[in-house]
Amino acid sequence: MALYSDFIAENVAPKNVRRIGIYNAQGNRVGQIPLGPLAFPVAGSKLYSFGALSDVHLQYTTAQTDFQRALTYLNDVEDVAFTCISGDLTSNGTAEELAVYKNYIDTYSPNTPVYAIPGNHEGMNSGILEIIETYTGHPLYYSFTHGNDVFVMVGVKADSEGSLFAAEELQWLYETLEANRNKRCFVFEHVNPQDSCGNAMGIYAYDIWGGTEATVFESLMMHYPNVVLFHGHSHLKFYLQYGSDKANYDNSWGCHSVHVPSLAVPRDGDASGASSRTEVYADSEGYVVDVYANGIHLRGRDFVRGEFLPIASYWLDTTLQEVPAGTYTDATGTITP
Repeated sequence: MALYSDFIAENVAPKNVRRIGIYNAQGNRVGQIPLGPLAFPVAGSKLYSFGALSDVHLQYTTAQTDFQRALTYLNDVEDVAFTCISGDLTSNGTAEELAVYKNYIDTYSPNTPVYAIPGNHEGMNSGILEIIETYTGHPLYYSFTHGNDVFVMVGVKADSEGSLFAAEELQWLYETLEANRNKRCFVFEHVNPQDSCGNAMGIYAYDIWGGTEATVFESLMMHYPNVVLFHGHSHLKFYLQYGSDKANYDNSWGCHSVHVPSLAVPRDGDASGASSRTEVYADSEGYVVDVYANGIHLRGRDFVRGEFLPIASYWLDTTLQEVPAGTYTDATGTITP
C-alpha cells in the first residue's frame, strides 16, 4: 500500500481499477473513495509492452535468482515484445561474468529479445567493451525500431566522471535523435543524470555524472521533447518517492526521465542522505512498460513478491511535439550539426 500524499501528478491507478480503498493503521479496510486524478486516462488499445530493467550485477548474492525470475516472468507471463537493460550487467566487468549473463539470456529469455547496454561496471576493465558484442549481441551504442517507435541504446564507456561518452557516440546520438525528431524515442542510458531523478533525498553518494560529455547529453535530451529517457545506476527503491517527488520520474528537462531501480540489490535510505544508504538483497524491482498511441503506462514491479506497486504506476503523455529541423546548438563544440 501507499499513502495518498506520496503520489505525484503522473501516478495513475491500474487500468481497470475504479476506486481507492482506505485502510487504517492495522491494515483493515475502512472505506473507499473515487479515483479522481488517479484515474487511468482514455488511451485506446495497447500497442505492445516491453520490460525495463537495470543493474543486474550477476555476481551479487541473490542476483542470479533475481535475473532468472525476472526474465522468466517477462518471457512467459507478460509476453513482452522485448526487454531493455540499462547497464551494469556484471559486478566486475569480466569476460567470465559476461559469459554467465549470455547463458541466462539464452536459457530464460528464449522467445523475448533482450537489448542491453554496458554500464560503468562493464567499463572497469580495459578491453571488455571491445568484446561486449560477443556476449550481448550488441555494440556500445545502437538503435532499433518497433512499430513507429525508435529505441536508442547509449552505453557508457568508463567508470569515471567526464569519460562516460565518447565524442563520436554523442555525435551519433545527435544524428539519431535529429533524424527521428518527430517520432517517439525511448533512450536507454546507464547513469542517473545529476539534475534529474534517481537520487531521492541524496541517498546515493557515488555520482560519476559530470564533465563536458554529460553537459552535451543533457542538452540533447532538453532539445528533443519526444524522448523518454530510462536510466539506473543508483539502485534506489521505488517507494522512496515518499521522500522525494523526483525519486522515480522527472520532466524538468522537457523530456520524460525515468529511473529504474536495481534488479539485483535495490537500495533503501531516508532523509539523512548518504549515511542512511542500505543494500536490500531481499528485493528485486523493475518495470513493465505498456505502450499506447499517445502515452505509456509504467508498471513498477516487485519481482520477489510478485506484485505491481501503486507508488510506481505512472502514465506519461507522449503526444508528439513537432521539432524543427536543424535547430539544435551545442555550446561546447562537441557536436557538428
